[in-house]
Amino acid sequence: MAQLRVRSTLWDRVLEAQQEDLEVCKIREKVRLGIKTLFQIQKDGMVALGRRMYLPSDQTLKREVLQEAHDSRLATHPGSTKMYRDLKDFY
Repeated sequence: MAQLRVRSTLWDRVLEAQQEDLEVCKIREKVRLGIKTLFQIQKDGMVALGRRMYLPSDQTLKREVLQEAHDSRLATHPGSTKMYRDLKDFY
């Protein structure tokens, strides 16, 4: 039986934005050439640093990521440090 995986549509939007980002292109080239870098390219093409995806400098996308983290049913609001820790794990 195939395993069903659910993920945010923002994941796909970040992946798409990475394709157009100049810094990501530089990272991809370093990886391709075997130059040592802390970044890796995941199976789906996402550029990441450990478990954190590289979020391109797209202000609209950044705002959407923050909004999703803030408005999520799983979000709690004990303070700004909780939200920072939650986001830090992914971006």
